[in-house]
Amino acid sequence: MARALQVTVVGAGMMWSRIRSTHKKAILEAFGAGVGEHFAESGVAGAAGKIEPHYRQSELTLVDAVISEKPLAATRFIEAMSATLWSAVTKLEGDGAQGEEAFLYVVASLKADGYVRLRGFDGRARLSTYLALVTREILADRLARRFDEDPHHAWKRFTRFFESDIRRRVAHRLPRNTGDAVREDVYQDICLALIDDNFHRIRSYGGRGSFAGYVLTIVDRILIDIIRRDAPRRRLPAAIARLSPLDQAVYATIVWDGCSPDVARLVPGLRGRLKRDPDAQEVAESLARVVSLGRLERAPARRQHDLVSLDALVEDGGDLPLADPAPTPEDHLLLAEEEHRRETLIAAVKAAATGLSAEQRLYLQIVFSAGEPLSARDIARAMGNPVEEVYRLKQRTQRWLKELAAQLNKDSDQSV
Repeated sequence: MARALQVTVVGAGMMWSRIRSTHKKAILEAFGAGVGEHFAESGVAGAAGKIEPHYRQSELTLVDAVISEKPLAATRFIEAMSATLWSAVTKLEGDGAQGEEAFLYVVASLKADGYVRLRGFDGRARLSTYLALVTREILADRLARRFDEDPHHAWKRFTRFFESDIRRRVAHRLPRNTGDAVREDVYQDICLALIDDNFHRIRSYGGRGSFAGYVLTIVDRILIDIIRRDAPRRRLPAAIARLSPLDQAVYATIVWDGCSPDVARLVPGLRGRLKRDPDAQEVAESLARVVSLGRLERAPARRQHDLVSLDALVEDGGDLPLADPAPTPEDHLLLAEEEHRRETLIAAVKAAATGLSAEQRLYLQIVFSAGEPLSARDIARAMGNPVEEVYRLKQRTQRWLKELAAQLNKDSDQSV
């Protein structure tokens, strides 16, 4: 590990040395420094002073000198801060040709409009921290403009720029015991939402506030929607869901609320559930319809805070009552329906897949044959397609599956 880190640091240092020697003239000109001025290897000397003992005051003095366009100030700034800027750029753009081009762009942007981006530095934070944040804003704003010029090319840079931030938010929002496969699915769902409608959400950025802040706000909203969508909800068995609102209320009152299947108890238990409170005769008729579909029994309550006395346990001979793991009547209804739906859906997918494109069929084959969920990159590698095209395939395929499932439900309802 230490060896790998050492190699990385040495490699970055060699790359930075090459940037200094190759682009020395361009860097100085971009920042407004004279080409003939000294471009030192390290440190800041002279009027600005050294940045070691009282770095905050020294850094503030240096920035003020640059803004005031004092002689040699721009050169000294570049000598002191170029390595910091380069480090921030490579984290977002890489250290190849794109990184070099982005570095020169950042340097020129710092000089633009009379060094307006440096005027916000007040010395309360390290200059290196401030410049890292400013560099991120500069490159994020440029990325936003590229979505108007070439959105598909911009998406590649977008994923490098924001992937770690998005994954960090996913990890923070989801429960700690969430598996890696689920987190990967959520990340891909967020990417699908961002790609949807030709990157509509991303391209709706109007220039107010920072682009990075705008993107992460959108990601948070999408993530909240995904969590709400996937949150477990109690649902009625399909056979009950087809009945009247009164019948559904009778079922829920008995099975979910634990009310006895007795008309005298159901009548008060149903008060306020419906627009009009039913009378005893209506409840009796409804109860008969519900009971005809299967045996009703209250679902076992989940008791998370029951305490067991150890003394009582010993006195009773060590018999600890355990919950019955057998499915309840409600579980039997739901499980039978789920199994039937699954078999029907698989058969329908096989029959309808012949109408899909070759790419969609290949996508389905790869996804369904995998032993565990695959990331978009793995699927893209297997298909030989760009990652963004895999996201689009996933989106089209999910839409097709939803339409197919809706049609199956419609046919099922008509057959009842």
